[in-house]
Amino acid sequence: MPIESLAKNVTKINNDNWTLCHECGGPAILPPTPVGGVACCSRCGAELARHRSGGLERPLALAVSGLVVYLIALFHPLLLMKLGGRTLGNTLWDGVAAMQREGMSDLAVLVFLTSMLFPLIWLVGLTYVLLPLHLGRRPWKGVLVLRVAQTVNSWSMVGIFMLGLFVAYVKLASMAGMAPGIALFALFVLLIVVAATRAAFDPHQVWQRLAPHAPPVPQARSDAATWIQCHVCGLIARPEEAHGQPCPRCGAGRHFRKPDSRNRTWALLWAATILYIPANLYPVMTVIRMGRGQPDTILSGVKHLIEGGMWLLALVVFVASIVAPVMKIVVLMFLLVTVGNRSTTRCRDRIALYRVLEVFGHWSMVDVFLVSILTALVDFGVLAQIKPGIGASYFAAVVVLTLLATHVFDPRLIWDPLNESKHEHS
Repeated sequence: MPIESLAKNVTKINNDNWTLCHECGGPAILPPTPVGGVACCSRCGAELARHRSGGLERPLALAVSGLVVYLIALFHPLLLMKLGGRTLGNTLWDGVAAMQREGMSDLAVLVFLTSMLFPLIWLVGLTYVLLPLHLGRRPWKGVLVLRVAQTVNSWSMVGIFMLGLFVAYVKLASMAGMAPGIALFALFVLLIVVAATRAAFDPHQVWQRLAPHAPPVPQARSDAATWIQCHVCGLIARPEEAHGQPCPRCGAGRHFRKPDSRNRTWALLWAATILYIPANLYPVMTVIRMGRGQPDTILSGVKHLIEGGMWLLALVVFVASIVAPVMKIVVLMFLLVTVGNRSTTRCRDRIALYRVLEVFGHWSMVDVFLVSILTALVDFGVLAQIKPGIGASYFAAVVVLTLLATHVFDPRLIWDPLNESKHEHS
């Protein structure tokens, strides 16, 4: 519900039925929603609340199941490759170890964090917090654990790693005999379980049980429009009580808008743009057969896939590795320019563009995962080897910088000029 409606219905507001939209900053009264129902902001369309029926039991059961499946995926082979009478398999650990062995510690750390550590922290963190709450107790340091788990969750990339495995399987099938390993099926189940856990987890309910706080009630439109909401736990407070002060519930820093959002986003985008040039000029990997090899850049890799008749695979790699990074840079620059010009036109369309970046921004990591998987799996000595190239490091840096730029950009800046324009004419 927009600010005007909130002002007219201020007498109906209580501590439990109002919130601030995290995308446009507008206050909204939350209507009663059925089980499975979603309350969305009437101005920008962002999801404000979702009525989940599972309580704590469902996400807890899913998180525990995810941990069991994760352990299976961790210690069994993902793919099996047969060539020259030899059979090799790779585990999740092998991709990290292969990048470290080749002297590319930056990629080893990135692959380890996004495909192994962050998913584990998310599942362990939820289990640690939800199990005591289910038993009627508050976990020791539960606030800190939940805050860390929520923070790393957005960097967990099990789905993109699965796509990298699929690309590797298809790419190598024409080169040698391929077979799926036990961990591949376990990882597929883990992907489903993690998605279901995210869908069942209600952060508002958990935060209220972990550290109850009742937000104050606004008394006027101008009052509500300037209040501050914690970006971690969602606690709302008056600006004079919150600006620059840590959240009393989760300890996160709070600001009316993300500090220096425009300048930091511009800096990250220009760095990504500069690094994108060597990422495309230098080879990302080299396929060596019988002692001979031809380095492949991102574009030449797509070309070889097309020449091999793998059009669909070539399209996936092209979109994830070339279209997606360019799109992220161009769209974010467009949003920054319109924010800088104080534009009040098509705000809802611009916020939709930002949501697209949030949803698809991670998929560029598929090339980084692909290089680590192939390097670990294809190591048959003089028969066949795959070596990572420096271009992969540049490309990984581009992906990380664009993800950080998306995170640093404050979408509420898109709506501020419109809010000010309405306030001047009211």
